[in-house]
Amino acid sequence: MRPLGYDVDDNAIRFSNYFHVLRELVHFTNGWMPLEPSWERKYALGDHVHDDARALTKIKRRLYELRSPSEYPGSPSPELAELLDRMARAESAQDYLTVAYNEAKPALVRAMRIHLENLDPVADEPSLRLLTQIVERQERHTDGHGRFDADIGALPVRLRTEARELRVLPPLEEPARDDFVEVTAGGDPYLSRELYVNGAENHVPVEREEQQHFFHGLMDAELSAAELMARNSHEHPEMPWDFHVDMARQNWDEVRHARLHDLLMKDELGCAWGAFAVGFSYFRSIYGYDLLGRLCLFNGTSEQRAMWRHSHRRKTLMELGQERVALVFDYLLADEVPHVHNGVRWGSYLLGGSEQAYREKVRELRAELDETGAPASA
Repeated sequence: MRPLGYDVDDNAIRFSNYFHVLRELVHFTNGWMPLEPSWERKYALGDHVHDDARALTKIKRRLYELRSPSEYPGSPSPELAELLDRMARAESAQDYLTVAYNEAKPALVRAMRIHLENLDPVADEPSLRLLTQIVERQERHTDGHGRFDADIGALPVRLRTEARELRVLPPLEEPARDDFVEVTAGGDPYLSRELYVNGAENHVPVEREEQQHFFHGLMDAELSAAELMARNSHEHPEMPWDFHVDMARQNWDEVRHARLHDLLMKDELGCAWGAFAVGFSYFRSIYGYDLLGRLCLFNGTSEQRAMWRHSHRRKTLMELGQERVALVFDYLLADEVPHVHNGVRWGSYLLGGSEQAYREKVRELRAELDETGAPASA
């Protein structure tokens, strides 16, 4: 016999509680990811924040279908707020990860499993399909770690209250790297400026030693890009939800690119992450701008110019018979297209919806760059 199931209002309450947990997981994962030193955990966080952002988008849609406010469906109860406060009070990446992965995500898993066991699988099949997908991903995130006994889905939601304020972490001084990675002011001295210019003078690394240095530097650049997108989202909770989803997707893209370079170094080039020094001068030069400036200079300039260099590198390496190395650039090139679009979409939004104003701002800021695309003052 089918379970009696939840009525629409009780169903909406449960989804509202999931909304609050996922909202703060996305926000604080983006804040702490750049300060997590471990490359492996940093990669996982980029993957998970993308999952969580997509899950929250689908939950917002389900709340709308259940006749409940989807942008902010009431405030969490004091009991749930206590859990969220423990995430918000974290003073280090490790503190945050302990609460997020030992409490918050297990709490979601338990509540969603209870929800699945008790909903009507026919009348509420949309919830069945949605929760089945989300809970499986949350279980993958926690990998069986952590436990939470209470059913947070059943907690009441406080209606007609002010939205819960999200704590924004202090600005970054620089991202964190594994202890075995040397960080210097100038980064890897082997990398020449000619690698990063567009045009005939662009140098494509074709020898094994220079490819080792090049892909190591490119891996760090991808990590820095992911960290910049994470902080764009975290530091601007006032932006529309679609902005945070776009930043989460780009974060995930960038850490996947870093993973690709990591594997290429291990499989093809005979080196590994940490083999050479890295530096943060470019990251600091972009991070120092406001959100509009970051979108103009990174998405609208760096990512756009990288499209040409990736195409040029791929063509050159294919001609030399280095197909496996060349194909790395194939998907990098494809992913840069939506990254450039993110700049257009959200830069225009910040300028009152005017794409022309955004492109004028890009031209203005590009005038301050050197031939490699870095701010001339960097």
